[in-house]
Amino acid sequence: MKKILNKNIVIIGLTFFVPGIIAFLCKNSFSIYKLLVRPKIAPPAIVFPIAWNILYLLMSIAYILVKNNDESNMKIYYFQLILNALWTPLFFVFKWYLFAALELVFLLIIVIYMTYKFYIDDKKTLYLLLPYTLWVTFALYLNLYISIYN
Repeated sequence: MKKILNKNIVIIGLTFFVPGIIAFLCKNSFSIYKLLVRPKIAPPAIVFPIAWNILYLLMSIAYILVKNNDESNMKIYYFQLILNALWTPLFFVFKWYLFAALELVFLLIIVIYMTYKFYIDDKKTLYLLLPYTLWVTFALYLNLYISIYN
């Protein structure tokens, strides 16, 4: 039991660590968000870290539920996590808004595929990953809007 708990803590830790280290390295670039032309439904900057922390926890739980069922689950989980983290420097540091939007399209495809694969192994994962899928879709909308108007 203790070994399983330790492995699950490592999964949760990695899920937060990978994007967290990228966010820490890019933190000086986040101030541009307020300067961008954004759609009226764009949330204030404070919403993003709150939303992402909730999403990372839900993603971790979904992965924990299916991690032993198929090795490809591990590969796709960590692959999408890396893609997720790469978006931050593309958008905030390099200001490659259109390229960042294209990267989000690819991420969304991978997230949908991951959700489908996880759902096959455990139906509960759909409810855990649906908010992530919707948030990435919303992020794509925001990113495309910013690409067009900035």
